[in-house]
Amino acid sequence: MSSQKSKKNRQSAMEREAEIAAAKLLGKQISKEKAAALLTVTLIACALPMILGARLWNSIPELVPSGLVGSGGKDDSIPRWVVAFGLPGFMCLMNLIAHGQLMANQKRMTLPKPYVRLVGRWGFPLISVLFCSGMILQSSGGDLTLPFVTPCILGLLLIILGGHMWDCPRDARIALRFSSTEHSDAAWRAVHLFAARVWMAAGLLVIAGVMVTATSTVLTAALIAAALLAPAIYAARHGNAHQL
Repeated sequence: MSSQKSKKNRQSAMEREAEIAAAKLLGKQISKEKAAALLTVTLIACALPMILGARLWNSIPELVPSGLVGSGGKDDSIPRWVVAFGLPGFMCLMNLIAHGQLMANQKRMTLPKPYVRLVGRWGFPLISVLFCSGMILQSSGGDLTLPFVTPCILGLLLIILGGHMWDCPRDARIALRFSSTEHSDAAWRAVHLFAARVWMAAGLLVIAGVMVTATSTVLTAALIAAALLAPAIYAARHGNAHQL
């Protein structure tokens, strides 16, 4: 009996060591700096629909029909402040809890499943930017349109790509491969970190812009194009500086 118990303990210890090694080897554990950056950026993204709520405040009725029937048989309406600020605020809270849980898992050196990490880091900004803003628009008499949704999706993609670039490994399928980065680890890290910061900031600005204008603009396209070109320009200047 005791031999079986010790055998199980050895197996569990070996599984634990394998899990820790896999977490480090596969790059699933992220640095404290990246974790803090992702938390900050995603919290801001979750809160951005509040801009739309404030802008359309007077167009939103004091009680918004929810489509749900309450105990009295009447529509269980939602107060205006909940639609404009409460729902995005709730997404901020849920995002904070999700990132906190991922950080706790990292301290314990556990490796959540890929879909758990994906939803935990990016799910609530996606819900807030698309669902909460859509509810605000519909409550004010509008609707989700392609000129509104497109910048939202592009902004979210920029943020997600920026998160990927923060500590992008050399064997990553999606990476920035310039001549200045191919033979220098320092240049590789510098260029990818620069791209991460620029793309996450640009993504937030794109989403904030559509919350203000409720449509696509020339400035939106120019901002996205400039953000995508910035790493190439930075890499070229970085390479020239080290050749001098």
